[in-house]
Amino acid sequence: MENHAKFVATEILNQLGGNRFIAMTGAKNFACFDENGECGLCFRLPSNFAMKGINLVKIKLTFSDTYLVTFSRVRGATVKEISKFDNIYCDQLECLFNEQTGLATRL
Repeated sequence: MENHAKFVATEILNQLGGNRFIAMTGAKNFACFDENGECGLCFRLPSNFAMKGINLVKIKLTFSDTYLVTFSRVRGATVKEISKFDNIYCDQLECLFNEQTGLATRL
């Protein structure tokens, strides 16, 4: 199952833009996860870099082959969910990320 989680996380990162995405957004601390068979990718953004103070993004592949995307702000041990979107298709990921964070994923 661990290999499947890594594969899903890598595919999500590729759909966001891969290394170009990392360079443009400053994303870091990437982690793959598996919650009851639903795998995904979680990563941090530089503090005070994105709109609304968003510094944590979690993207989970659901059983319906769509994504559940959560944008949060972490301060100390407190995690505040800023926004959550369900039924997001792979071709909508970059646009949603841009709208919610204000960060461009490409030039």
